[in-house]
Amino acid sequence: MTRTVNLVAVTCIAGGMIAGSVLLGAGSAPSPAALPAATAQVYRIDPVHSSVLFRINHAGVGVFWGRFAEIEGTFNIDPKNPDDSFFDVTIPVASVDTNNEKRDEHLRSGDFFNARQYPTATFKSTSLSATDDDHVFELSGQLTIMGQTREVTTQLFFSGNGSFRGNAIQGFEVDFTIKRADFGITTYLAPDGSNSGGLGNDVRIIVAGEGVKQ
Repeated sequence: MTRTVNLVAVTCIAGGMIAGSVLLGAGSAPSPAALPAATAQVYRIDPVHSSVLFRINHAGVGVFWGRFAEIEGTFNIDPKNPDDSFFDVTIPVASVDTNNEKRDEHLRSGDFFNARQYPTATFKSTSLSATDDDHVFELSGQLTIMGQTREVTTQLFFSGNGSFRGNAIQGFEVDFTIKRADFGITTYLAPDGSNSGGLGNDVRIIVAGEGVKQ
């Protein structure tokens, strides 16, 4: 099953990363993020077994991939009680890695992520809803990049529960596409906002997360 979504926001740069297209929100004031119920389980993201990737068009014909080397936060996915599910995720944007240090420094600058003023990108969930597929859920929440917050909705693939070295673990994956201009990242963008500029507007993001029960 294809797991895609459209975010009208962009968590990446000249690259496009982690983490389709179906999202969106844009200018309304963000609503409070959902908090886990007192009885909800809490899983802390294991950065060693989690990945944040992005993909973006270059010069209208090429594409390249990058990643964020760091991700942290907590979450819980309860298929039987979706209201007990939540996500609170932070990505330090200075951890951007495109296998080219000069480019990475540019991405950290004010032309793109402005990591000094806005050191993190965050996502806080507001709801998780079931679909006809036991492993696919509709995830909504607030995505903040460059100090700008947008309400987004995307599909989440629930990898399931398991154990590793005696610890309970849980996993998920999201794969979506956002427009970086929606977060104010417009360097090398075509005047019409298309993907034909030096760097495209659409950024595909893939986040594959694994958490350890606390």
